[in-house]
This record gives sequence, structure tokens and C-alpha cells, in this order.
Amino acid sequence: MKKLTKSAIILSLSLIGHVSMANAQPLAMNTKKLSVEKTFRINPKSVLKLDGKTNVNSFTCGCNETFQSQQLSVEPPADGSLSTDFRSAALKLKIKSLDCGNPIMNKDLQKALNAKAHPNITIELLRVEQDKCNRLTELKDWVKMKALTKISLNGHSREYWINITAKKSGPNQYRFIGTKTINMTDFCVTPPVALMGAIKVKDEIAINLDLDVSVE
Repeated sequence: MKKLTKSAIILSLSLIGHVSMANAQPLAMNTKKLSVEKTFRINPKSVLKLDGKTNVNSFTCGCNETFQSQQLSVEPPADGSLSTDFRSAALKLKIKSLDCGNPIMNKDLQKALNAKAHPNITIELLRVEQDKCNRLTELKDWVKMKALTKISLNGHSREYWINITAKKSGPNQYRFIGTKTINMTDFCVTPPVALMGAIKVKDEIAINLDLDVSVE
């Protein structure tokens, strides 16, 4: 009887130890960074435009769209890290809101970008890397940073690093300036032509952003 009792105690302690280790393992695995929910808004004084060239001249297509407030998730950097990850931080630019100053050119651009099937140019922010000496939240001077973005156009997506100049312009308000040149053919877009091929748009087009953003 004593041997049976001793064996039962040993078995019980073994089971308790096993359960404790099993319960402790998820705790160790769940130490990842917690995301923070924020609301951001692209303010009306922001400037978004596409700049391109033809074999004859250059052109600019400005955006006449008003953007609504949106939710995003931010993963704050770990101690000593210079990277901040983002989720659901996407800017959708309606192709039909682009005005190139010429109705015929507007129509040609919308057709070339396949606006009927894919009406938006989407720029999604994935990650930001700041300079170790100048952090955006600490200074009111201009700082340099890099932004990893995913640009989607015509049903195709590609990731790009964009050099950004940023400034904290007020409480919960920031300004971001950047430009990225892309090739339309990378998104299976054939550059438009006009006047029976006499005017040809070049493959490269620059996306220029000067954003005034409020974050809450």
C-alpha cells in the first residue's frame, strides 16, 4: 500500500510538472509586440500627382480626391529598433480623379491604366525606418526616413523603398514628402499614345506625394 501511494504521488507530481511546462510554453511564445490602433486622415492641403514625359513634352496629372479618415495598426519598435511596422495603412487613389489638364489625355490615361477593371492606384505603407539620431516624434525639424511600400496598379503589385522627408508640424500632425519613379510596364500597362502614334508617353512615371496627415 505504501509503494502504491508513493508511486501515485510521483505520477501526480510528474503530471503537474508536465502541465506546468505546457502552460508556460505559450506564454514564452506570446511575447511578440502588441499593435496599436490609430486613425489617420489625409488633409485637403495634401498634394498627390503623377509626373510623366512624352516624346514631345512633359505632363502632370493632379489628384482632385478628398480622402476619408482610416484606421491603421502600428507595431511600435522594440527597444533600440529603428523600424516600425504598419498594417492596413493604405492610400487608394482613384484613377478617374486624376486630372492631366486635357480631357482627351485623361481618357487615354484611364484606358491605359485599365481603370474600369482596376479603378484605384493603391499605395500601402508596410514599414518605416528612421534615422537613429533624428526620430520623427522627438523633433520638429525635417528628418530623413525610408518607407517600404506596396504599390498596386492594374491588378499587379510591387514593393518599393521610398526615401521620405518628414516633419512633425503640430500636435498629432505630420508632413511627408516623397517621390518614386516606376515603370508602367512593370504593372503590365502599355504607355498610352495619341494622334495615331505621333505622341508617345514614356514608360517611366513619377508618383509625387506631399502629404499633410493627422493621426489620432
